[in-house]
Amino acid sequence: MSSIPSAAREPACENGMRLDSTLIPEPVSRLREILGPEKVYVVGGLLRDSLASGPVPAGGVLRRAVGSDWDLATALRPREVMSRLRKAGVTAIPVGIEHGTVAAVIDAVQYEITTFRYDVEYADGRHPVVRFADSLEEDLQRRDFTINAFAMDLDGGEIIDLYGGLGDLRERRIRTVGEAESRFGEDYLRMLRAARFACKLEGGIDAEAFAAIRKLAHRIGLISAERIRDEIVKMLAYDRPSHGFVLMHLTGLLLYVLPELEHGFGVGQNRFHADDVAMHTLHSVDAVSPEFPKVRFTTLMHDLGKTPCKMYRKEKGDYVFYGHQFASKRMAARIMKRLRFSNKEIEETLSIVENHMYNLQPGMSNGAVRRFVRKLGREYVPNFLRMRMADRRGNHLNDDGYEKGLFHFVRTLRRIERDDDALKVTDLHFSGDDLKHMGVRPGPVYAVILNLLLESVLDDPALNRRGWLLEKAGEYVREYRETGAIQAARIERKEDGAEVEPSA
Repeated sequence: MSSIPSAAREPACENGMRLDSTLIPEPVSRLREILGPEKVYVVGGLLRDSLASGPVPAGGVLRRAVGSDWDLATALRPREVMSRLRKAGVTAIPVGIEHGTVAAVIDAVQYEITTFRYDVEYADGRHPVVRFADSLEEDLQRRDFTINAFAMDLDGGEIIDLYGGLGDLRERRIRTVGEAESRFGEDYLRMLRAARFACKLEGGIDAEAFAAIRKLAHRIGLISAERIRDEIVKMLAYDRPSHGFVLMHLTGLLLYVLPELEHGFGVGQNRFHADDVAMHTLHSVDAVSPEFPKVRFTTLMHDLGKTPCKMYRKEKGDYVFYGHQFASKRMAARIMKRLRFSNKEIEETLSIVENHMYNLQPGMSNGAVRRFVRKLGREYVPNFLRMRMADRRGNHLNDDGYEKGLFHFVRTLRRIERDDDALKVTDLHFSGDDLKHMGVRPGPVYAVILNLLLESVLDDPALNRRGWLLEKAGEYVREYRETGAIQAARIERKEDGAEVEPSA
């Protein structure tokens, strides 16, 4: 292994900074006693986030601990860690023992304890060969970025900073530990992590690291879809995700991670929009509360179809994007399958994206509201509304996120739910069992009849009476037996809430 660079030979404690010992949880102190007399250190994101949470005077005491993940590091080998924990009556779980990690469970809280290690080889930029080390210096030397290379000595609370990470935090700068191209070559995901941490700090990427990412960006495709997805989802939980996605665009990463979004940069819209397709999308994502990263991802998908759908209409004297919601839905489906999202997550996103252009007219009838809710899915309405308002706020030519018909829609829906109106076939006082008792053999005709009954009830909830439903179903059954089809099912209904391409 190479020797520790000169920067690492500086004093371990920058200006004597330490963490207030009263912030250390009792279980962590207990683990320190169990694993002693060997040194035990706190490492990981808790230190980074605590140090980044506000200014700390030189030689001062850090009086805040941000986060709950008290990750520990020690020279003890994993099996020795497990042995000591179990002898002390602490549950020990080998969560990643091949990489040196053991989880200690105290009062239902899990604390990860990892043996010092260094990565001796990344043959493919993805899978490290891990060797255990004997010193903290060796362990910190293998970290990706200086802001992740902190440690805290549990004996006195001193903050150890061997690579100038505190200075980088103050400057909100992402810099690698060691030579940037080599560090990214060890694990190509680190390029995406650089953009994510810069997004978290709302800062920048060091010039050397930036150049290395530009050179190696195409190799992000060697990383598993699940790891890429997880980085994107984490980025969407930060205050301003647009910052990270713009950095991905500038470094070239976005072309290989989300080419569908990359292609929206430089694609202007029309006189009703302030930004190109990509930047409008990102401003809309920012407009969703960080509490809802899932809605932020849906918002990231909602206008992707504008790029292929853009066309000039002479009669309007401007560009239009007719049908872009359907193109966006198809593109979102491909992206989410590519990134291994769950079927449930895909279903919700596609429903909202497909319906995000629905015209919420101020005077929508109760029946139109019921039909739209049925089409969208009642459980998706809250996230649809969040995305819809963010879409409007993401256009800087609008002064708020509200539409004239939005409050009318919400009030009407509350009234419908208060009155317990039927919104789906399972809400009917009639079922497939009734059709079976009428002598109808199970098949597609069941869905046809049930949906026709629901259409009538959506118009007039008072019709959701068993007597009327039995009578009407009987008419459909007789027609089906006589003609082999039900004519009413072929009638295309025109609604007063039809989807349109609004002017803004």
